[in-house]
Amino acid sequence: MLPVAFFFVAVIYSAVGFGGGSTYIALLALSGQPAELIPLVALPCNILVVSLGSYFAVNRRDFDWRMAIPFLASSVPMAFLGGIIPIDERFYFLVLGSSLTLAGVSLCIRRAPDESIVGAKSWRLAAIIGGGLGLLSGMVGIGGGIFLAPILHYLRWASSKTIAALCSFFILINSFSGLAGQLLKSGADEAFLQVMSALPLLGAVLLGGVIGGRFVIEGVAHQRVAQLTGALVLLVGLRILWTWTPYGLI
Repeated sequence: MLPVAFFFVAVIYSAVGFGGGSTYIALLALSGQPAELIPLVALPCNILVVSLGSYFAVNRRDFDWRMAIPFLASSVPMAFLGGIIPIDERFYFLVLGSSLTLAGVSLCIRRAPDESIVGAKSWRLAAIIGGGLGLLSGMVGIGGGIFLAPILHYLRWASSKTIAALCSFFILINSFSGLAGQLLKSGADEAFLQVMSALPLLGAVLLGGVIGGRFVIEGVAHQRVAQLTGALVLLVGLRILWTWTPYGLI
């Protein structure tokens, strides 16, 4: 059932400008996949889904290169570093569970921003945010856009369309960088075998991304989709933490 689930996740997330990495990871974790496999599957899925959305965003000129530079400049090397860092299975799932829990909460409580108010931009703060999210992206296989979007909405640095465009490109670039680090850590041969075994999942998200990318969900519908997916991600994150904390292991 994983390919079917991945297909529907890709349709929904591509329609709202995300890659779906957090939910792919949640599904893989629920299915009992080993820690070393999860990023090698989730990151290519992210890349396939957000590639089309990033292309459309740049062509529609929703993308703000000036605002994106500090985020990308700091996040790309940190995502690569996160991918290289060797971590044991328990630590990986603790970081993953915490990440999914935070992502789920951010989606559940997300509110439509007042776009009449614009906050002052800070390149230094943008670089710090980008670096932190990049490191997390490379370590666990999440593109980072699911965290970047609520942060930018809170800071009121841009319109919703510009934020969605930046997050889509942010996910794409950091997924490539994090995947490169993961490949270097795992070894090309092992990584190739893992990715080949996940071809049905990659095909499912490619099809779902193409279908979902033709639609744009906004307004109330966007909020409902975010809250429903956030609830799923939150529950999986809490379950992972329960399983891998010392209390859960008793």
